[in-house]
Amino acid sequence: MDRDLKRAVVQAARAMFSEGLVVGSAGNVSARAAGEGAMHITPTRVPYLDLTPEHIVTVTFEGDPIEGEGLPSSESLMHGAIYAARPDVGSVVHAHPVHASAMAVRREAIPAFVDEQVVYLGGAVEVSTYAPAASEELAENAVAALGERRAVLLANHGTLTVGRDPGDALEVTRLSERLAQIWLAASYRAGANLLPSTIVEAEVELYRMMQNEGSA
Repeated sequence: MDRDLKRAVVQAARAMFSEGLVVGSAGNVSARAAGEGAMHITPTRVPYLDLTPEHIVTVTFEGDPIEGEGLPSSESLMHGAIYAARPDVGSVVHAHPVHASAMAVRREAIPAFVDEQVVYLGGAVEVSTYAPAASEELAENAVAALGERRAVLLANHGTLTVGRDPGDALEVTRLSERLAQIWLAASYRAGANLLPSTIVEAEVELYRMMQNEGSA
């Protein structure tokens, strides 16, 4: 089981790199490990195309090593904080997609403007309060801004998304980037419209139902 999870982490990390959602060895991917308070996470400074399941490091939610010889990602605290706060989350992906990162630099949320966004992500993609990378403050701010949703923008940094497994969390990253791209294009001129608040409220309830059923 753990090897399958590590393989899924590797597959998501390679796809993230191949699709241009990160460059170099930036970003990180993790999966909740079997047992209490542990996760499998990508190591630091290992090129994604060289990554194998043997490179994946197992650590506690606090970043303490359990298994593996490499150095875990510097953002381990942020991943661990998400798992501790959200028992429904099975995987976390942190990436630097261009359009979503541009909005993070602007510290501007992606508002709720299309139906699929609310149904699959839980509403607007909010921006966390700025904190230095790899800090405990960043971890706390990410948890607060994410709330019950599945994606958050990290101010002046990138995206953090969650899902049932690494493939699912990566799909949320892809959707977040596409939404950012559409919104930046739509709002270039005056006249971009948001979803009516009544529709957002109804679709948030649908999102919650799907989450409870494990199908979101």
